Amino acid sequence: MPQNGLAIAIVLALAVMGPAMAAARTQDPALLDLSLDELLKIDVSAASFNASSLRDATASITVLERQELERLGFRHLHEVLNWVPGAYTSRVAATGLENRTVLRGNPGTAGGGLLAIDGQRVNTMQSVRAWGVVRDFPLSMVERVEIIRGPGGARFGGGPSDEVVNVVTRRGDGLVGASVSADGGHSALLMTGATHGDWRLDLRATQEAHEMPEYTGLFDRYGRITRSTESAADRTAILDLTRGRHGLQVLHHESDIEGYYGLNGSINPGDESQLEATWWRYSGEVDLGDWRLSGFASALRQRYALSAVVAREGTGPFGPQDFRQRGVLTHRNQSGGFTLQRRFDAHTLTFGGETQSSRTTQADLQANYTLGPLFLPLAGFESTGLRFVADGARDRMTAAFIEDDWRVAPEHRLVIGARYDDYEQSGSALSPRAAWVWTPGERYTMKLLVQEAFFAPTLGQLFLQNNPVIAGSPELEPTSVRTTELIGRYQSGDWLLSGTYYHRDAKDGFVVVPLSGITATTVNAGRQHTEGVEAVVLWTPAPTWRLRLAGSTIFEDRYVLPASIAEAPPGQFVSHDTASMVVNWMPTSQWEASFGAHWRSREGFQAEANDPRAMLQVNFRPSEALRLWLHVDNLFDARGVDIDVAGGLGIDPRTGRIARDLPLPGREWQLGMEWAWR
Repeated sequence: MPQNGLAIAIVLALAVMGPAMAAARTQDPALLDLSLDELLKIDVSAASFNASSLRDATASITVLERQELERLGFRHLHEVLNWVPGAYTSRVAATGLENRTVLRGNPGTAGGGLLAIDGQRVNTMQSVRAWGVVRDFPLSMVERVEIIRGPGGARFGGGPSDEVVNVVTRRGDGLVGASVSADGGHSALLMTGATHGDWRLDLRATQEAHEMPEYTGLFDRYGRITRSTESAADRTAILDLTRGRHGLQVLHHESDIEGYYGLNGSINPGDESQLEATWWRYSGEVDLGDWRLSGFASALRQRYALSAVVAREGTGPFGPQDFRQRGVLTHRNQSGGFTLQRRFDAHTLTFGGETQSSRTTQADLQANYTLGPLFLPLAGFESTGLRFVADGARDRMTAAFIEDDWRVAPEHRLVIGARYDDYEQSGSALSPRAAWVWTPGERYTMKLLVQEAFFAPTLGQLFLQNNPVIAGSPELEPTSVRTTELIGRYQSGDWLLSGTYYHRDAKDGFVVVPLSGITATTVNAGRQHTEGVEAVVLWTPAPTWRLRLAGSTIFEDRYVLPASIAEAPPGQFVSHDTASMVVNWMPTSQWEASFGAHWRSREGFQAEANDPRAMLQVNFRPSEALRLWLHVDNLFDARGVDIDVAGGLGIDPRTGRIARDLPLPGREWQLGMEWAWR
């Protein structure tokens, strides 16, 4: 049977077997966990300092609870963003398996989003893209995800100029899980917890290995063609110790990647990069009369190590000799803050402050050859002078914020706030915000949101000295984004329809320009105006069925650069239209199946249009303690590519153009199980 026919047969078999199994059972069929009414009553905490229901939330927000994550069946946190209106992710080739997030015209090449895990801000002053700090974070450890589309500067400060992803990790007395993939990948999960008096200890750990598809058509400066693959091993461990309203968390995440690395044109199986991120964080709260005082203190250490091999089979410029180079970058980030909150009759007043300091250690690139007219092999490793970050690269931020959540009338909620951030290296920025929510009756909701955010330059953009290729720009100023959103929602019985119109203006964007020779630097130059709409439809035609449709389109996207700057506009790295569909079916309390597909339009550099990519997830629960599951990603084996936004894979000697196409994985099969005990 052809592979596509096999996939279709699986879906048809589930459709035929489901009613038969339901009729054979004497107990009632299981219902979907939440009705539409209950869904809108879910409390969310990332939209403002005052937690509120999803219906009242002062943001364009998507919430995924544990049950929905199990129905989607994905392994990594970044994968769920492909199912959020207006958002999708793609790989960034030059940094291994890292992903960029594209949302509302922001190509994700310079960051712009914020990731928080259990209250810890993952983005640092060195690492703009959070996915480069915590790569391939496992969804098996996640209890809940809140994804906010739009600026979050008044709430979170510098960085979240287009999206905020807030993650709450999973806890439990005991759970083990494991999965295997047809491509040889595997994963393992362990969770355990214990309570003694008012003390609580939780420990979670995962380990997994997986591979990406083969790169083909990689061209070096001599026109040779080669191929390479990437494989990764990821490990994550989280320990929480809590007592009452006080808690201490320690997290360690590391990724070992072997395969392609685009440094000096080296493409070899021996290339390796390692990423480690470790943090500890204290958080707690106390009552001071009518006020509630919350505070936190944290320290994060990030380490990035590179070992590149330029061998005879590779594409390095050094001939048949065997040359190696390596380097280490270490970054430390400390932060702390407090929040005071008090509820009055119709107001909830919140104010507080935060401080953050960062330092990146000098890390020379070491090599067993010297630079000069001749490349001479050496017995040991010596510094080549190609420094990742200049000596003494550091920054400090202090911030103050205030918010008033005012229940003007039973049907009207008004939230006004602002945050002021001052950076030692790049100056200050003010992020104001206003949000109005109107709920005239049970069926209708209207929201008007006006907010600003900014994106502070990183230590790398300010002080990177990778001579002769990159030079830092200490004079960089923050880039800013202002967004106006109008949201309408209608709910009636089994239907929920939601639509969002947004108007986005960004200025002083970061642009890389030539400085002299082959040296480049970063300047403030770009301006962008984007308008678009996003829509979501939920339909529950029966207690055991649910349909979710989401889509978005950008109907105006203007990007302005000075005539002296010859840079590819962000529109070349953005799909302007996205769509997704998920069908959930729960014929019995033991069985559930989900079928979904997502699609995005062609990016400017893509030679061919994108095909829809479908998935199938089947869960079987023979008891409350055991869950067995089957997941098929890219169900119909659609072919597609991502675009290398980091400069391309080399010049194709046949066409003279930069090769950018990165193949996406074909069909992937996974089998897994989870067993819980109390």
